[in-house]
Amino acid sequence: QIVNEHATDFTYLASMANLYSSVVNVQRGIDITVSGYNHKAHILLKRIVKTMTEVPEKLEPSLFDRVKDKVSKEYQNFMFAQPYQHAFYAADLCLETSKWSIEDKIMVLESIQMCDIVSFSRQLLSRFHLEVLVHGNVSSEEAKEISSILFDGLDPSPPPQSIIPELRIVKLEEGKEYIHRVREPNTNNTNSCIEVLLQIGSLNIKDVSLLALVHQLMKEPAFNELRTNEQLGYIVHTSIKTNGDNIKGLLIIIQSDSFDPLHLDGRIEAFFDRMRTKIASMDGDEFKSNIIALQQSFVEKNKNLSEESNKYWSAICNRHYLFKRLHLIADNLETASKAEVLRFFDKFIARESPHRRKLSVQVFADQHMENYRSPVPAEVSLIFPEKVDEFRQSMPLFPLPDVVDVEPLRLP
Repeated sequence: QIVNEHATDFTYLASMANLYSSVVNVQRGIDITVSGYNHKAHILLKRIVKTMTEVPEKLEPSLFDRVKDKVSKEYQNFMFAQPYQHAFYAADLCLETSKWSIEDKIMVLESIQMCDIVSFSRQLLSRFHLEVLVHGNVSSEEAKEISSILFDGLDPSPPPQSIIPELRIVKLEEGKEYIHRVREPNTNNTNSCIEVLLQIGSLNIKDVSLLALVHQLMKEPAFNELRTNEQLGYIVHTSIKTNGDNIKGLLIIIQSDSFDPLHLDGRIEAFFDRMRTKIASMDGDEFKSNIIALQQSFVEKNKNLSEESNKYWSAICNRHYLFKRLHLIADNLETASKAEVLRFFDKFIARESPHRRKLSVQVFADQHMENYRSPVPAEVSLIFPEKVDEFRQSMPLFPLPDVVDVEPLRLP
């Protein structure tokens, strides 16, 4: 945010000429994006790099205090976000070892001084790993020249492999259910929420296509049955969740001011039971139409250059470097059968499966707090907020994905 503040004058003028930029922090570091006319974009990138290197010398107390106050308010305002956002956050806090709680961030932020930022910025820019995507109306030589702006302007040394952050994900035990209960921090919000995450794990392309197909078959019935028919809550959402680089899961969220999370959990389980029956009795034409619709969503033409760039950048950030991944998933769907879908469903989603791994995040509004301490069956693990760190430390982790050899992709 300090870099963005320092760059405001020239980035505003650049935007008037259809040149745009952003500098944001992401899980593994800093993400710099520059877009616009190819014959001018490199000039904007040079200015941003120069601004980054000048932070230690040009940071002023007034700017530091303003940015620190802004960040503090952003953390505090998260407490007033919607309950479903708190559920997303709480689930990630349980599963991602590199995730820090908002309370911890607020506490640490209070003690940070300007000298800490100056020292950290010098340290950060002296040694780091750098990956660059140059996409658009540029030649390979021009792409190298643009990349050299970063290498020459920042002049980093390579960091030891041991200090590069790794995204490690908690591996839930097969056949077991975990319940994480959280009190809704905004006492004026009358909505409770549940997030059910069925953790599946690292999948090959074939199984990713089956997971996508299961979700395709499920998403419309989930909305129709849980929201329209049962009227459980205004927000009913299903999606495929990725933790870390490659750990997949099937997610369903319901936010409700009428029912507590325990009731919502029971209705979700009943929906899974009905969904299995629905898939089994589905006729061939309906099954095939869902496959075709899903294939089209994977191979549809990009709406603009930015959308295409984001797909390529995602393949780099997730470290699989499989730039045609969506097309490969679509190709695998061509041979998907109902029997394969049912086997996948029975293994990872069905209630009685010995392989199912379930995390239920339950956010309780004040009006539903009478069930917050309700007992759970002996085979279910109950996690309260004060025990999250202990839970993560006690659990095994998924192995890191295999390192992809990118040497064959190197430009001559």
